[in-house]
Amino acid sequence: MHLTKDRAMSKSNVPDGSEVLRAVPLVRWVAKKERIDLSLVKGTGPEGVILPKDLERFRTTQSAMGTVVPTEKRSASSLARKLATKKGISLEKMSGTGNRGRIMMADVARAVEKGAIFLDGQGMFGQTLPMTQMRKAIAKRMSLSVFTAPHIYFFTDVEMDALNRRREEILPDFERKFRIRISINDFFVKAVALTLGEFPILNSRLQGEEIYIMPEINVGLAVALEEGLIVPAILRADRLSLAEISQIRTDLVDRARTRKLKWEEIERGTFTISSLAQFDITFFTAILNPPQSGILSIGKETDHLALREGKVVTKKIARFGLSVDHRVIDGVLAAKFLESLKHRLENPSLGSL
Repeated sequence: MHLTKDRAMSKSNVPDGSEVLRAVPLVRWVAKKERIDLSLVKGTGPEGVILPKDLERFRTTQSAMGTVVPTEKRSASSLARKLATKKGISLEKMSGTGNRGRIMMADVARAVEKGAIFLDGQGMFGQTLPMTQMRKAIAKRMSLSVFTAPHIYFFTDVEMDALNRRREEILPDFERKFRIRISINDFFVKAVALTLGEFPILNSRLQGEEIYIMPEINVGLAVALEEGLIVPAILRADRLSLAEISQIRTDLVDRARTRKLKWEEIERGTFTISSLAQFDITFFTAILNPPQSGILSIGKETDHLALREGKVVTKKIARFGLSVDHRVIDGVLAAKFLESLKHRLENPSLGSL
């Protein structure tokens, strides 16, 4: 097929930063009908013109890989789409700064820097992903924790039935009186805060060759974001009621997910709780959140069989893990802390919560 300049469009830049792709009319017609992004198709014609066979090869490859051919659902420049494909990110939830919200290459570059939502499957393989500022900060803190503080780990199984019943009992009153839905995490925060009051050494940090016991008990709760974990802390949790803890926890988690936390709300933590109870993870070891000396990990509740008064019964069990800085906290003290916390959670009707 002989292509002339009037049939094969020259590749040029336009004012909005997109580029005109060279393709024969039939290819353009098919691409428009099937909503195929031609910026992803490699042309083999003269000067890179996209021929029908190139489009067919692209469609066949996509079908064999089990992926969906990217379409023009969002208005974006060709350069923006190419960069998004190269970096393995989705344009669907991205906002554009171009005319009528058109996504430009600068928008994609900005999203990559901030930590955009990556595509599933084939889109990520073989890609080099830049670390966001938040990811860099997490990496630095975790490296400091691992290479500075010698960790030691303890685990215990906590029976959750009594605590779950206690929550169900007070839930209607809390919703009616405070207009909040109390979470099981609120009990964890309260129980940990009260137990720290018994064992102040776990509410400390190492400063040079001295152990500084923090004047306040500020319990941090790890919140998962796309870029990693962030740990806002509930100030003076040992002095708060369950209702107050629930209200503050809800506010902190909501603002963590919308990136509206203040820096001091993250830095003020003296002890951290990290829960993966919403996943199918029964237990895990947690790395200390420096400069703190202790972190509690909580796994998913599971059903266990037990023998009670000669009868086989089922009970809900959650495995709790305690990681501590062994320079500050000895094994016996850590074991006593975990034992006291277990007793408090398993006996909430005794006024321990």
